[in-house]
Amino acid sequence: METITISRVKSYLACPLKYKFEHVDKIPKPWRAAALAFGSSVHAAIEWFHKERIAGRTPSLSAVLSVFNADWYAQNVEPLVFADQDSKESLAEKGRELIRLYVEQVGAKPPIAVETPFEVELHDPVTGEVLDVILRGRFDILEMDNVVVDVKTAARSIDERSIVQHLQLSAYALAFFLLHQHIPKLRLDQLLKTKQPRIERHETARTVEDLAWTAHLIRRVAGSIASGHFHPNPGWICGECEYFAHCQAWRG
Repeated sequence: METITISRVKSYLACPLKYKFEHVDKIPKPWRAAALAFGSSVHAAIEWFHKERIAGRTPSLSAVLSVFNADWYAQNVEPLVFADQDSKESLAEKGRELIRLYVEQVGAKPPIAVETPFEVELHDPVTGEVLDVILRGRFDILEMDNVVVDVKTAARSIDERSIVQHLQLSAYALAFFLLHQHIPKLRLDQLLKTKQPRIERHETARTVEDLAWTAHLIRRVAGSIASGHFHPNPGWICGECEYFAHCQAWRG
């Protein structure tokens, strides 16, 4: 039985050949995109903040910012490539502002859990068909009343169509359904690193038919990976790809 994570599903869908370079050939990356490192640092600070609250403590803003600062420093030890408008200093400033906004705007009640691991054997929620794939991952945040939250940093706000098709949230809903036999409420918390940083919270929902579609997509991706089907997916993102030189040398 194949085992896969939703991050690997998304990676394969973005570019199967890049997936091969990274996860099959395990070619070291010469650098990392600063946007990904930035997201990791913000996420680390928010995770620590919530774990402190769950433990019954009330962390100060300065303490949460210290976690971000330390993680951002560590992220910059390895080579990062910054977008034209970004720098180490500008992202540090935006990160601190986003965390300040997040701490100020968060609800009074702490979440039930953060970074909760899950592992489920996939089956079609409509027909019951067993799909011979194990989905593994972690729920970002679980709140009361069966709310599953995905936290993401982004350069721009998500549109309505994209939130309805958001694969991470669909996978969360599928895993939650298979574990608990009911569909959760879903929310995407976007921390926008715009000129004036801001936070947007987008609520969305999935039907059981949506979950079935997601389950079959995951199975197809897992099957393609197992069968060795890797091809390039050229597009605008190629200019930001760590494996651009390897792709140029690829001949199939």
